[in-house]
Amino acid sequence: MPHVLSVRSFVRHTLFAASTVGLCASCASAIPVGTPARPIGTPPSSASPSVQPSSQPALRWPVRTAEHIDLWLHAFALISEDTSRVRLYRNGYRDSLVVVKNQRNVLTSLDANRATLAKRLPLTGGYLQAQFLPFEFSNWDAMKYAIERFLQFEGDPRRAPDRETQARVALIASMFPTAADREWLRLFLAGVLDEQDRFFNAEHSRVIRTRAAVITSVDSLWQQVYRTKFERFLNNTSQRQGDLLLSLPIGGEGRTASGPNRQTMVAVPFPARSDDAVQVLYVLAHEITGSLVGTVVTDNTTPAEQRAGTADRYVSMGQVQAGAMLLAAIAPELRDGYVRYYVEQANIRSSGMTAYNALFDYGFALPPAIREALQRQIDIILSGI
Repeated sequence: MPHVLSVRSFVRHTLFAASTVGLCASCASAIPVGTPARPIGTPPSSASPSVQPSSQPALRWPVRTAEHIDLWLHAFALISEDTSRVRLYRNGYRDSLVVVKNQRNVLTSLDANRATLAKRLPLTGGYLQAQFLPFEFSNWDAMKYAIERFLQFEGDPRRAPDRETQARVALIASMFPTAADREWLRLFLAGVLDEQDRFFNAEHSRVIRTRAAVITSVDSLWQQVYRTKFERFLNNTSQRQGDLLLSLPIGGEGRTASGPNRQTMVAVPFPARSDDAVQVLYVLAHEITGSLVGTVVTDNTTPAEQRAGTADRYVSMGQVQAGAMLLAAIAPELRDGYVRYYVEQANIRSSGMTAYNALFDYGFALPPAIREALQRQIDIILSGI
């Protein structure tokens, strides 16, 4: 994400800096995120099983799913009020799951404590930063272990027994620095564990199974058609290796962070139908251009605009515009679909205006200087200069 101003942009770069640390074309189910080595912060007794070496070369930017990332974002979605112009979470996600849980007569401690947990969310940006925490871990066991050690040591990394755990405790402490924050996290973690046990694991597995054909469609579209078209931009922005994560809770805003092996991880919406597989590419374009938007906005706004939050808004609008610019250059056949997708995601309406391109420029308006600078940066990156 962009380097400055917005909470979400600050989050992405905080997590990139703070840590010390696919579905292949013939497959019918996504490859879960994981590594053969012991995940950082995991006790030795829960080390991952060994994996036999493969003669197949590793896929570049494989399509994957990650249950622990979905679980954490799912929990945040259930307690959040998503008022972003482009939604952080899938439209109607929480309401649809409330219906499912009511039908199954499931009420977890996360549901019961929703109001208490939601009350503190707006008080500090650290809680929003914490949405990105699971990207740092290979699996849920490693993440749970790190959070439990953080709570056990009362947020003090000096009490951790080794450097890896110290780094994890310090990272979590940057998001939850006070005793009140730690108590919130303790309550939230208990809710996540109850949600996982009583509802999420079974439901997540069920949905992944029912969408096997969607995963295959996304993977084929990406690996066989469009990855090479994105490759120059990815290479020239130091995103040569990454994971494309299909995530059930994610909306059009997407999420990007650095993974446990320092690869770029981009979480995109998980379409319900194969016919919507192209939407994954729309959100990918929106996300991978994010790192250049913050610098452009900073260079083209005044300190007063930055203090007033105007630059913050330009960062959000600029990322949507930058994704359209990138597609116009590398895959112009996708641009109109991208424009329509983000107009509909943001529910943009204007009296007397019906054309999607006009609604797009109206709803994601930018000063000419920022727009032109974004276009120049994308042209420079694609030219290899």
